[in-house]
Formats: sequence, C-alpha cells, structure tokens
Amino acid sequence: MIRHLMLVTLSVLGTLSLASIALAVDLKEVKKEVDEGMAVLLDVREEVEWKKAHLSKAELIPLSAMATDKHARKAIAKYKKDPDLKIYAYSNTGRRAILASEMFERVDAKVIPITKTYQDLLDAGFKETKATDPQFDPPIDMN
Repeated sequence: MIRHLMLVTLSVLGTLSLASIALAVDLKEVKKEVDEGMAVLLDVREEVEWKKAHLSKAELIPLSAMATDKHARKAIAKYKKDPDLKIYAYSNTGRRAILASEMFERVDAKVIPITKTYQDLLDAGFKETKATDPQFDPPIDMN
C-alpha cells in the first residue's frame, strides 16, 4: 500500500514538473526571436498599465478585451496569418498571460504564456517605454 502511494505521488509530481517545463521559456531566446521578427510579444495587462510602462516591442491586447471567444478571435486574427510566427503573452506576474493563453487556445490560437515577472523581462534585456520618457508616443488616446 505504501509503495503504491509512493508511485502515485511520484507520478503526480512528474506530471506537474512536465507541465511547469512546458510553461518555462528562455527569456533571452524570446528576446532574440522578437528582435528578429520571428515572434510577437503581446502585453495582456490593462490599458492603464500599458500607459504607465510597457515593453517597447510589445503590442497591447488587454485580457479584458477577450471577454468572449468572438473578441479573442478578433484580437488574435492578425497574428495567426503567419503560421511560423511565435506568439508570446506577458503580464506583471504571468498569471494573466496564462489566462490569455487559455482563452486564445479556445479559438485555435497557440499563444505561449511567459510566466516570469515583468521585471524578469526587463532583466533579460527587453527595453521599456515609460510615460515619463520624452519619446513616449502611446498608440492609445490618453485623454
């Protein structure tokens, strides 16, 4: 009985570790792919967060804009045109990136969630654009 319980526990732990490996991404590799145009980086935080600061090469698709499958399908449509393009999603802590990835999966779009923090992305070399930067020109009306 104890041996069976240990085998079940090891099996569950193995499955969990495989799931976490599947979600793990190398941020340096992601940066290289984005820089080379092989990948796109979607910021799934909300518009107010985007306006304060965001990764310079990211594109905004707030999680709230994907309330239904119809909205998610519309939000991801332009990125699905190139089947070789990798699509990554990030948020402050990775939680919303996972949710966005799951929402996009419902509409047959493969979006890879970045489960690292926003600060981890900056530490990996991604450039940040802040509202206080003199060159900041948000694509969103701030009024």
